Amino acid sequence: MGGAIGLLLIWGGAKVPWEKEMTREQRKATYGFSGPTAVAIREKVGQGLALAALGGFRGLAANALMLQAHGAWEEQQWMRVRSSLELATVLQPRVAVFWDTASWHLAWNAAVAAEKYGGEPNETRRRIEARRWVEAGRDLLERGTKAVPEKAILFQRLGDLYWQRLGDYQAAADCYRLALAKGDAPPYLERFVGYALDKAGDSRGALEYFRGLRKTMGNPPDPARRPEVVEREILRLEKKLDEGKIGASQ
Repeated sequence: MGGAIGLLLIWGGAKVPWEKEMTREQRKATYGFSGPTAVAIREKVGQGLALAALGGFRGLAANALMLQAHGAWEEQQWMRVRSSLELATVLQPRVAVFWDTASWHLAWNAAVAAEKYGGEPNETRRRIEARRWVEAGRDLLERGTKAVPEKAILFQRLGDLYWQRLGDYQAAADCYRLALAKGDAPPYLERFVGYALDKAGDSRGALEYFRGLRKTMGNPPDPARRPEVVEREILRLEKKLDEGKIGASQ
């Protein structure tokens, strides 16, 4: 009798983790989510949206989350904005506009609100809090470029963030180059590589870049690529560098 009880206890101990693993695999096969992701969805979006998301209606749930984020934005509830947007990107990681919108809300809207309208009297603390939101937006965009690596838009937006929010112009130039390599970037972006290099203090590098860019346009050049703007930048940078040489020799 004792041996039978012992055998049942052993079997019960082995059976519990086995059943849990089977349940996890079944849920993952059915819904595409398991573990912490599924728990986070249930906790943050409520039972109705969780059932939609875990039941295969990811697009519907993600759109609902974007609407929730918009409502939270109107009420300036930034943590709700962030959680809704991040979950939307989890549900629809291949939709670039979700990453784009999420990063814009965090790195621009939430950051500006924290620095200018947050009510914190200490300026240094306000700036630190604003920087946290900018970094959160950057993190989203960096993850977005990995989720949708074939599109130019998120690399372009990451470059814009480095330029406008972090003042890292070299990083902006690098991101714009990556965006241009995707083949679907807007024509004007090719000029922004040179602008960013100049802003980064590499005027010679910018001049070389614009000269090379003009050569790729051919003769007659494609007017959509604005060759006259590129030629104007070449002249401006040549003059700037010549004046720098004159000033250094005096």
